[in-house]
Amino acid sequence: MLNSHDPERQEIVSRRSFLFGGGVTLAIVSIGGRLYQLQVADHEKYSTLAQENQFNRRVLTPLRGNIVDRFGRVLASNRKNFRILLLPERSQDVDATLDHVAAFVPVSPERRKRIFREIRRRGAFTPIEIEDNLDWEAFSRINYELPYLAGILPDVGDTRDYPLGPATSFVIGYVGGVTDTDLAAQESDEERNLLRQPGFKIGRDGLERTYEKELRGKAGKVNVVINAHGRVIEEVKEGAIPSVQGKPLTLTIDAELQTHAMEVLATPGERMPDEPQSAAAVVMDVVTGDILVLASTPAFNPNDFNIGINPDLWRELNESPYKPLLNKALTGAYPPGSTLKVLSAIAAQEAGVRPSKTAYCSGRVWYGNRYFHCWKRGGHGTVDMKGSLKHSCDTYYYEIAKDLDIDVLADVAKRFGLGQTYELGVAGQKAGVVPSRDWKRTYYAGDPENQTWYQGETLSAIIGQGAATATPLQLCVMAARVATGRSVRPRLVRAVGDLILPAPDAPAIDVNPQHLDVVRAGMNAVVNEWGTAARSRLEDPEWQMAGKTGTSQVYAITAADRARGLDKPEELPWARRDHALFVSFMPFENPRYACSVLVEHGIGGSRAAGPKARDIMKKVAELDPASRPALDPRQIARQAGLDRKA
Repeated sequence: MLNSHDPERQEIVSRRSFLFGGGVTLAIVSIGGRLYQLQVADHEKYSTLAQENQFNRRVLTPLRGNIVDRFGRVLASNRKNFRILLLPERSQDVDATLDHVAAFVPVSPERRKRIFREIRRRGAFTPIEIEDNLDWEAFSRINYELPYLAGILPDVGDTRDYPLGPATSFVIGYVGGVTDTDLAAQESDEERNLLRQPGFKIGRDGLERTYEKELRGKAGKVNVVINAHGRVIEEVKEGAIPSVQGKPLTLTIDAELQTHAMEVLATPGERMPDEPQSAAAVVMDVVTGDILVLASTPAFNPNDFNIGINPDLWRELNESPYKPLLNKALTGAYPPGSTLKVLSAIAAQEAGVRPSKTAYCSGRVWYGNRYFHCWKRGGHGTVDMKGSLKHSCDTYYYEIAKDLDIDVLADVAKRFGLGQTYELGVAGQKAGVVPSRDWKRTYYAGDPENQTWYQGETLSAIIGQGAATATPLQLCVMAARVATGRSVRPRLVRAVGDLILPAPDAPAIDVNPQHLDVVRAGMNAVVNEWGTAARSRLEDPEWQMAGKTGTSQVYAITAADRARGLDKPEELPWARRDHALFVSFMPFENPRYACSVLVEHGIGGSRAAGPKARDIMKKVAELDPASRPALDPRQIARQAGLDRKA
């Protein structure tokens, strides 16, 4: 028992009481001070943090810009995309949720792996796309089952649509999913956040890829109310920033002509009525350089890539001998064959050969240690320069090649558009080969013994064989330059948004006009004076077409082939048959359009390529795009609609 009269004990109790009371007082003061700091001094700071915890910013994906032809016809646009998303944090068991979804929409093991990979990469609070491009029936069933599908979010988004399908695939290209490499290449977090949105796609080929930034548009933002678990409660319209649709692209292409050309190219020729056609065609306005047709067949459907291409279809496209993934108009480099003779005739004149010079064609010429054969076994008899073009006489050019410097021919070829690429916005162009002494030295840089140019090689090069190669685009440019005498350069894009791009300059070519007149007269004779392309003549005299046929050798028939009865090109396997080519321009008196056509393994330019060029140019004459005012790109931009409301 405590003795109240014990002074020492009383002092201890008093001291302890003081310390306890002081501690309590200090605690109360500290708590009060902290409350004051939180509620008064730092009120604005924590109010902002609380607001940020309550609200979250969500990205509004922009619509991709439309791509239209010269008259405003849509070549690439956007359509509604029914899809289902998964919000992982709302699903207690993602595997079970996917199993349930698989009862209505197939979820392959590969797709399931991709979904889990995306969850690890993006986190549990970011929606992951499970499937898109659903039909209405499947989308409706998912919505009906929604109460039993934890974490599943039905969504109506937007996806790319190509109304002309394969007809414009090699011009427009296609879009595809975003990769880690794409994310790493972005310059800001804002751009990376946009690319992380479910189902977002970027340009993978063609103009879609080249003009990705312009077509992509600008993301918008909207506030959403979330709870403590990060779940969205509602969207807040106030303060939302609408997304801005990407800029439209206006092309030089005429969609009607493009579609027609694809149909013509795909039609089997009379010589091989059962053979699928592997072909290309280019049509240009020789005044502006506008490409009206850039066609290659067979072609892939870009819509197949947009929705995620089927592996079996992908394998089929890659393994097809007709190369549906190859843009033959730009990427296919072929021996130009006798189409090159229009430049060989110019080079001959520049070397001093007069157009009146004649040569006797017996069907072959001996040079060096072998015969060089003309395509016509019995020969053409005596021909002059115009006649050599009209009948495509090889012998005439063999005789010239005996004394012609290969560098003279190479210089002419480059002046008229061969051996170079052009800024079109479509990747993969081949420059082809213009043989010359410098070219051979470079090509055989590691083999000095083969660097010497031999005159016998000129005999092959002058008729477009040997090392010489060119693309259908280059051959069309060549025809346009021969027709005008100007350095016409092709273009494919007329405007980006409302910014109209100027037509490329086309200065006069350094060539004697009289030399061009001789060549043009020869090309006119090819079509209109019963030359090698007489069957390709247009009936309308106002649209008189001049042209030149070509056949480029793929395989030399051997004695063994002849012994087996394979002495005719059409009797060879398809892959060993010669390519068929044709170049032309019209009208002859006042040229406006140029055309080139290639038919892979079509055997003869006069029978396979010429008739296709005729059918294409007949449609060109009918529509006459240059006579019709192209739609103002500013009007196209307004029609496309540059704003997408949140």
